[in-house]
Amino acid sequence: MIYEGENVIADYLLRDTETQNRLFKLGKSKCDGYKIISPHQKGIAIDLYFPDIEDIDKDQNKSELIPPKKGFEYWHKEWQLRGGKPMIVWDKGHFEG
Repeated sequence: MIYEGENVIADYLLRDTETQNRLFKLGKSKCDGYKIISPHQKGIAIDLYFPDIEDIDKDQNKSELIPPKKGFEYWHKEWQLRGGKPMIVWDKGHFEG
């Protein structure tokens, strides 16, 4: 992705049970971490974010998250060509092996 001009941040390659359950309670996951195990808990999924590094707020040290330049569909197709699972429409930044 970087070689094709994308700014990408990898996050949540591996989650512990408590973190997964917290995200579930916040409505950010459909997996509770106990009964329904997330692929992140197994280390077979990663969340990718695409910050706008041109628009960093220097005072707050934050940047806006935007879609990748080539689009989520493009990157998920590339992911699938390498054996990854298809895109989850409601969680486009989720890439699962």
